[in-house]
Amino acid sequence: MDLKDVIVQSERLGPIVHLATVTPDGIPHVAPVHVDWHDRLLYCAVGRSSAKARNAAAHPFVCLHHQVTADSGWDSLMVWGIARLLTSSSHKRHLWSVMSYDLDLFSPGGPDNSPETIFIEIRPNRALFLARFGFDGRSEWRAG
Repeated sequence: MDLKDVIVQSERLGPIVHLATVTPDGIPHVAPVHVDWHDRLLYCAVGRSSAKARNAAAHPFVCLHHQVTADSGWDSLMVWGIARLLTSSSHKRHLWSVMSYDLDLFSPGGPDNSPETIFIEIRPNRALFLARFGFDGRSEWRAG
């Protein structure tokens, strides 16, 4: 498995994932987010003061898990990576234009007038794909 395979499986399984972070006190935190791939990196929009943003700032190691369902054939994908908060207007304008859903539904001020909306960029360094909960095999990728 290479990163291209990870991206293919991720896109097949859909954009809604569970993002696992760790609080500054070391307590696990999991929340659903919508992710999109761009240039081999993952992105999600979050609130500037959200637990997701605070946790990623304190501990940048994160994990994403695609929901296992009958529609997915019971396949599962987990992606680990390093998170970075993107808060600049230029980052926000670019990502606003390339995300696969209308961010104005959640932040109607657009990239320049939604100061509470920022992005988390995730640079993947490991992925594990489990076919039918792993009963039909597993594939792993690690960054070189």
